[in-house]
Amino acid sequence: MSILHSLTHRRVFTTFSPQEAHRIEQLLAEKGIPCVVEKHSSSQSTTAFGTLPEYEIAYDIAVPNEHYEQAAALLP
Repeated sequence: MSILHSLTHRRVFTTFSPQEAHRIEQLLAEKGIPCVVEKHSSSQSTTAFGTLPEYEIAYDIAVPNEHYEQAAALLP
């Protein structure tokens, strides 16, 4: 999460699927909860030859601090 957002937002969900990130973003928008989706490289789940392709990019979804409890209750 960027420095600016780390002060004003909390990460509520992380996924490796862009489709899942989009679905969560839409769900939050339907409930009137603003969110920020940040895409970044991930070094998790490495094999002997490197990172598994499906785990190369992670999507973090963060919401403003005041919406965290509401957003967390909506998500699995």
